[in-house]
Amino acid sequence: MTNLTLDTLIRQHPDQIAAEADGEVLMMHIESGNYFGLNEVASFIWNQLDEPRSIAELCAAIQTEFEVDETRCQADAMDFLQGMIDDGLAQLVETASNP
Repeated sequence: MTNLTLDTLIRQHPDQIAAEADGEVLMMHIESGNYFGLNEVASFIWNQLDEPRSIAELCAAIQTEFEVDETRCQADAMDFLQGMIDDGLAQLVETASNP
């Protein structure tokens, strides 16, 4: 389990196959062969991760797009992103300050 903070940089794992259908993202983890379907909010987060973003940046974008308070957004985003990391769908971005 990774210790996520609001400053943690995260991005899509480059080896994932993903496609959008009816506003939702469908994806497959190549190594495990598992399929995932993302709802509207999760799809929004996935699309935001096409470039490295901090969790704070993601939450700001989510709050602009959806009606959610900051505390709930941060808690839910961290839980969701931890699951994506655990499932191999997203990865942490290494920086000098984020080894």
